[in-house]
Order: sequence, then C-alpha cells, then structure tokens
Amino acid sequence: MKKFKYLIIFCLILSLHNAYGQLKNGDLLDKVVGIVGDEAITDSDVRGRISFLLQQDPKLNPNDQSVYDQVLHNIIDEKLIIAKAKEDSIVVSDEEIEERWQLFLQQSLAQMGSEQRIEQVYGMSIPRMRNEFREEIRNRLLSSKIIEKEFGQLTVSSQELESFYKQYQDSLPEVPISVSLYRIVKDVQLQHQAKEDIYRSALRIRDSIIAGGNFEDFAKRYSDDKQTGVSGGDLGWITRGKFLPELEKVAFTMLPGEISLPIETPLGYHIIQLRDKRKDEVLISHILFQIGQSDDDKKIVKDFLDSLRSQIKSLDNFKKLAMKYSDDNDTRGFGGNIGNIPLENLPAPVKDVIEKMSDGQVSEVLPYNSSSNKASYQIIYKEKTIPAHKANLEIDRDIIEQQAIQYKRMQEYAKWIAKLRQEMYWEIIK
Repeated sequence: MKKFKYLIIFCLILSLHNAYGQLKNGDLLDKVVGIVGDEAITDSDVRGRISFLLQQDPKLNPNDQSVYDQVLHNIIDEKLIIAKAKEDSIVVSDEEIEERWQLFLQQSLAQMGSEQRIEQVYGMSIPRMRNEFREEIRNRLLSSKIIEKEFGQLTVSSQELESFYKQYQDSLPEVPISVSLYRIVKDVQLQHQAKEDIYRSALRIRDSIIAGGNFEDFAKRYSDDKQTGVSGGDLGWITRGKFLPELEKVAFTMLPGEISLPIETPLGYHIIQLRDKRKDEVLISHILFQIGQSDDDKKIVKDFLDSLRSQIKSLDNFKKLAMKYSDDNDTRGFGGNIGNIPLENLPAPVKDVIEKMSDGQVSEVLPYNSSSNKASYQIIYKEKTIPAHKANLEIDRDIIEQQAIQYKRMQEYAKWIAKLRQEMYWEIIK
C-alpha cells in the first residue's frame, strides 16, 4: 500500500509550522531554486520544509538530494494549486481564517503546554503570529477548497470497489474495536441582553480611558485577550489587508492617540487605540471583551438535552428527535448517525463514558467540541459494539469504500497536477 503513503505526501496541506523555516529579516540574500508564475521558491523554503519533515520522521536524511528534489516539487505543486484556486475565483473569508487560526492555536497549546512555549518555538509573540500567519492560512484554505472542489465528490462504482478489494485485501489493516454511535448536539445560545451588557461594559471602559485612564492599565486588567493583555494590549504594526477587517476598517480612519468605540468581530467587542500610522500600516493596541455564554445559558441547553434523554425509548425514537432538534448539520439529516467509530479515536472523556455504556443506552449530557468558538453539548446513543476483526467487504464496506475513493483520488490528483504543470509556468533554477 505504498501508494497511500504518497497520497498523503502529495495531498497533505502541511501545518503552519512550515512557514517559519524561512528567512527572517536581516538574513543573507537567499538563493532562488524555483519559480511558479511570478512567485519565487528559495533554498530556505525547501530546507525549512525538510526541517519540519525531519521532526516528523527522524530517519529522514536531510542531505539526500532526492529528498530535497521531492520537497521542491511538492512546494511547486502547492503553489500551482494556489494559483489555480485564485484563477478559479475561490474565496476564503476572514471568518474562516480566524476560525482556522483559533484551531491552530488550541492545537499548539495542547501540544506545547503553554503560550510561552509556543512563542519560544516560533520566536515571536502570539499576536504577531496571528498577523504573520494570516496569508499562510489563507493559502492553505485556498488549497483545501479547490482540492475539495475537484475531488470532493469523487465516488467509486461497485465494480471499482470490488476490484480494489481483490487487489488489496491482503494488505488491508485490521479494523479495531469500534462502536456505532448517534448523537444530538445543541449549541448554547447567547441571550440578546447579555450581548448588550458586554457592549455597555466595553463602552464604560472606553469612557474611563477618554476621561484620563491609562489604556495599558485597563488592557492588563480587563482584556480577555490574555496574550496581549499582559503587554497593555499591544498588537504591533498591522499591515492593511492582513488583519481582522472590522478592526482595519476603523483603525485606518483614526488619528494617532484616538480611542475607538466598541467594534464587533467574531472574537467579541474591541476598543482600539491608534498609536501611530504609516501609509499601509497602523500601530494599535486593543482591549477585547469576549462574547461568552453564561452558566445560565449553558444550563438551559443541558436541561433541554436531559428532557430529550428522558423521552428516548429506542434508536428510531432517537433518530426522530435528532432530525428535529440537533444543531449538528452534518448528522441531523441522518438521524444523528456518526457511523462506526474506532473506540481509540474517541476523545478521552467521551471514550470513558462510551466504554462503560451498554449497547442501546443513551449517555449523560456531555460537552461537544466543535471547530467553532461556541459552546455546545451532546447526548450519544450507543447502538452496538463491533469487535476487532480483519477488514472484509461484507462488514466494512464503508471503510473499504473510503480507502478505494482515496486511492482513486490519488490517481486523479496526479493527473490533475500533471495538467497544471502543462498549463502554468513553472521552472526549477539549477
């Protein structure tokens, strides 16, 4: 199954770690080793990527020319994909960028343990990372979107599936112990009055600063952005087009020393202080007031799910309630079905609960972690437990079908890249 390995190499949208194996200000002029369109690829781009891959696979030989060449070609492919996405008018919203940034930050915190460690690894503050990574995140999302557009709807026929199974059945992995699960998810809704209260709080802080209060002191005391709060809310120099658009729109109209009214963004309400201004840059500080859900808001949702839980007598009953009440758009239309999930893949708190449940039972109300910033809760129906076994077409048709689709996607992806290489300008500089 080596081809699956190469699929991962070609199709993986690498994490943001790649972006910072590159030259920093003050480094010597870098050698250009490739060009895609009007974009140069430098030697440090390639070596930075190799350094990242070396962290994932210590056995990799960074001095192997074939490794260098493969990484260079991968970067060329990525830039071709981004160029094609722009040509096809693929759009990435600022909200999508912010959501992906928050996800990246939470994952980094889980891996590294603290914000201080993250800043140490990347050699810059969290606010600066947010600003610096913005374009990199946009490019990764552009790549993801056009790949989804080209290959997301790919399917295999019954004949293709059976042919794939016959060819690879001996190398298909054992399917670990799994559970068939259904869920009902409810999002916590912020009460309108609570949002108004937060706005008024931000306005009072702003009025206190206007009356002579020190912005830095108020940021340290009241800002919900803990990364910048400790430094008085300092966001540094912000380049036009590379930050939260709601803040930019106001900041570039302000005069140095001016304090804004509360500005709403996906993160909450901000008041900003313009400290300095250049043609396409502003030096600003901010105080963030997050729009969070109260304990009362959360209790309303948990009580509602508890009331549903008491009504559930069977799987059919659960499905009907899921289709009527669940806020999970991905599973609501299927009666809350999330499929057969390997037990080992479940998050630890959920896994502990599911392991103790009997088939046919409904869980207590559990937190649900979505990719968005909103708080949510869930109840889970455990339909059945499936023992570990060798993958076979009769029981594991869905799993094998996904692998067959992945294999087909790999083949179609290779053809697509070859076509892009014929249609677009690229060059390797020796």
